[in-house]
Amino acid sequence: MNILAIDTSSSSMSVCVMSEGVIKGEINLNNGLVHSTTLMPCIEDLFKVINFDKKTLDMIAVCVGPGSFTGIRIGVATANAMSMAFNIPVVSVSTLDALAMNFLYFDGIIISTVDAQRDNFYVGVYKSDGNRVVPVRENEIMSDEELTNYISSLRDKVILSGDAIESIDVDGFIFPNSANNFIRASNVAVIGEIIGAKDKNFANPVYMRKSQAEIVYEQKHKDIE
Repeated sequence: MNILAIDTSSSSMSVCVMSEGVIKGEINLNNGLVHSTTLMPCIEDLFKVINFDKKTLDMIAVCVGPGSFTGIRIGVATANAMSMAFNIPVVSVSTLDALAMNFLYFDGIIISTVDAQRDNFYVGVYKSDGNRVVPVRENEIMSDEELTNYISSLRDKVILSGDAIESIDVDGFIFPNSANNFIRASNVAVIGEIIGAKDKNFANPVYMRKSQAEIVYEQKHKDIE
């Protein structure tokens, strides 16, 4: 199976091609450029460099969130458009799952985080079974204080990844190195293959909260109603 994997759900961006379980190529960017102008050129460059015929794609795996509202829309729209063009299915992958997969061989609690703004984080908590990461509680939004208290309550070894590492001040957890502290499309491809394509429905964004624009709009109009 040939899989194109895409992640644009955070400040970094990653694309990957996996063929029969082998990562053929991956491009990772973490320079803050706008994903709308870099995603398609990176996909085309990757196809060219590895001499890959995009018509042989069998599936697309894409991170659907939680994360950056704009970034998620860019990745999901691109995946859905390519799905229509090539008549292939799209598999939706959790951003938090994909980040946690960087630590598949960590023997303890894996916590992945994505900035949810206003000192809040999208949080996923996992353990590894050796093949994939398994959630030990539902993904949720936590304040930095709530996340600090939660980590302090754990007795297991803990590795904390993602945006929260600069905000949490508590002893007893492990920091990832910078090379592992971003989402890799190769992990998105692996998870996508495990999930499998059950149908050809479009991917849909997972936001977990309202956008800031929606919040501001509701505040402005609540007195009118």
